[in-house]
Amino acid sequence: GTTEVNKLLESLGDDDHIITVATESGAESTHSKHVHVGRLTKEQMVDFARENKIDKIVDLTHPYATIVTDQARQVAREMKIPYYRYIRPEIHMENGYIVGSIEECCRLLQEIDEGPVFFTTGSKNIKDFEPVRGDKQFIYRILPTLESLQLAFDAEVSYRDIVAMLGPFSLDLNIALFKQYQVKYCVMKESGKEGGQEEKILACKQADVCPIIIKRQTEEDGYHDLNRLIKDLLSN
Repeated sequence: GTTEVNKLLESLGDDDHIITVATESGAESTHSKHVHVGRLTKEQMVDFARENKIDKIVDLTHPYATIVTDQARQVAREMKIPYYRYIRPEIHMENGYIVGSIEECCRLLQEIDEGPVFFTTGSKNIKDFEPVRGDKQFIYRILPTLESLQLAFDAEVSYRDIVAMLGPFSLDLNIALFKQYQVKYCVMKESGKEGGQEEKILACKQADVCPIIIKRQTEEDGYHDLNRLIKDLLSN
């Protein structure tokens, strides 16, 4: 997550570091000149760590990048490198729906009689949601990248149902978009405060939109306080 990375960089200063991000948009949002862009397999992570003489791994990936987290844990364990994991705190929600998976979300969407439904879950799962759309309008807010747009076009989403924007999104902007599209439901991931979930939930409340939250996997081993992680990282 670029929010956490930039906070970490404030403390690291000129200390030797390399940031790895999956996309160019992530690199653009990161306040560092030492950035590697591109997804890495476990084997590539091992090679990367060896080539760059990595002696600590800090995992600040968002809660749904479970494959990356699992791979990073394995690499740290095999190479005997200290591993620091930050887990975004959960946000309380007063009303709406909470589902445990994409599949459960799709079943719920099939039962909903009205739309429009506004998705803030990215482009990866558009292919899962479109088959259950029926006559309802599904609107997808995605990154303005060729990759994200292509995934939307591959799923045959019409131009009028694509909102290609780069966050972060303020409370007012979320409310404005909900009102512009006359949104009835908003599908979001449990991405935490750093992922803009708080603004989305507040916007739903103020714009009379029903939130649908896709829960993350439970993580036990990690830091829930980023400041504590940074303190331990710098002291070891």
